[in-house]
Amino acid sequence: MSRGRGTLARWATLAGVAGATAYVGLADPSRGGVYPVCPSRLLFGTDCPACGGLRGTHDLLRGDIGQALDHNLLLPGFLTVLGVVLALWLLPLVGRRARTLSVPRWATIGIVALVVAFTVARNLPVASLQFLASG
Repeated sequence: MSRGRGTLARWATLAGVAGATAYVGLADPSRGGVYPVCPSRLLFGTDCPACGGLRGTHDLLRGDIGQALDHNLLLPGFLTVLGVVLALWLLPLVGRRARTLSVPRWATIGIVALVVAFTVARNLPVASLQFLASG
């Protein structure tokens, strides 16, 4: 990618993320709006690891941390990783070299195991685990 096209792509991505974030903050996913349907929920009737993420992000943007965690307990971690990766990629916009996130293999395995365990637990029909569902 040429330097000019790379800069344009970064600005366009930043504008797209800002626009999407503003839309999620303004249009409550619980009340409708133009939002995608989760394929896992549509096809299998189960919550994927990201289910509740839009509603949780809306609640976080409104300052309701408790409600956001009720929708998806892993949401703060997802958003943090997404924000760090995006920030590292956008570094050339402020005159720095783009970087990638380097995660040790053990951490990657641990994160994958956590996400799989969370996904399984949130879909078990056990009353004591219902707080993990996307609510």
